[in-house]
Amino acid sequence: MENIYQIRIHSRGGQGAKTAAQIIAEASIEEGCFAQAFSEYGPERSGAPMKTFLRLSKNPINLYSDIRTPDMVVVLDPSLLLNVDVIEGLADGGIVVVNTCEKVESLKKKLKKKKCKIYTVDAKGIAMKIIGRDLPNTAIMGVIIKLVPLIPYEHAIEETKEKFEKKLSAEMVEKNIEALKEGYETIEI
Repeated sequence: MENIYQIRIHSRGGQGAKTAAQIIAEASIEEGCFAQAFSEYGPERSGAPMKTFLRLSKNPINLYSDIRTPDMVVVLDPSLLLNVDVIEGLADGGIVVVNTCEKVESLKKKLKKKKCKIYTVDAKGIAMKIIGRDLPNTAIMGVIIKLVPLIPYEHAIEETKEKFEKKLSAEMVEKNIEALKEGYETIEI
């Protein structure tokens, strides 16, 4: 799995994790990379816990399984930290991104993983302020794009527009782009 960047996203159905992973994968492919994006569902209903997997590489990807040893873990719903081992298999030096207002120090105690970099972003707050609904996926996309060099910012903006133009009003497309940009700008590397 050398040269493959692997991301596992923990969320609940309806939070947009699957859409976010597909947009990031398509943006990376536009840049000449190889990508996979797919989800694993439990009970298929809104609000049910789910995992979404995203692989990115400059080389062809010949893996067809879920991600057990991610380089990055993203948590869209912080309540999942209470009953899901979200960092299971995370490589030392890996990255954890959590949609929360909670302080990093507090999360370190909860996650019990000493050798990882933790980033927090109030993606829910960004979504509520800009979109008017608790849809944290585009703000989280901005964070992922900033932290993973294989994802070009401009292509992610274009892919987001293309994907959302098919199902949202022009105003909502622009609000989602704005949320993505704010998520991107929120993170300091």
